[in-house]
Amino acid sequence: MFNSMHYKNKIFEEREARGEHFSNCQFSACSFPGINLKFTTFNNCAFSACNLSSINCESTGFFKCTFPESKLSNLNFLTVKFTDCDFSGAIMQNCVFEKRQATNNLPAKRFPLASCKFEEADLSGSIFFLCDLTGVSFKNSTLEKAGFEKCILKKAIFTGAAINGTRFTDCVIEKTILDFQGFIHFGNSHGFELSN
Repeated sequence: MFNSMHYKNKIFEEREARGEHFSNCQFSACSFPGINLKFTTFNNCAFSACNLSSINCESTGFFKCTFPESKLSNLNFLTVKFTDCDFSGAIMQNCVFEKRQATNNLPAKRFPLASCKFEEADLSGSIFFLCDLTGVSFKNSTLEKAGFEKCILKKAIFTGAAINGTRFTDCVIEKTILDFQGFIHFGNSHGFELSN
């Protein structure tokens, strides 16, 4: 267990981090180059300008963490747990947010992301499948060519978000907030055209 440590410009090796518990730690300009973080937990940690892209994050937990200007691209969060995380300002291109699909014996399980925030994040090309995004803010985020499928988007906020080419398929959309430009992009993605 590592408590209240401040790591700066550190390149982590797998043996230093895998299976460990980090609490109240700060990571500044650190790198986790493609390492396996299976069974690692981060509680109340701040990742500033770090690179976590392409890590193996199977069964990893992030609780009350922030990621300003950090890179978390090309990740599949199938078995990751997030609680009260703020991804504002993070670069999360081509990520997959999903949980278990329905099988003969078990119903589908939603990815609970309602306690998280994605303001000013770059989520280009990312996919949200079976996610509960109730009240989540994507304010001023980049969601170009992203996809939302079978998600709950009640009261989600997309003000100022770039949603050109974003797909919304079989989602629960209720009191979801868009600005005028976003409304036009949403309409265009569903085959609507603005009349003169």
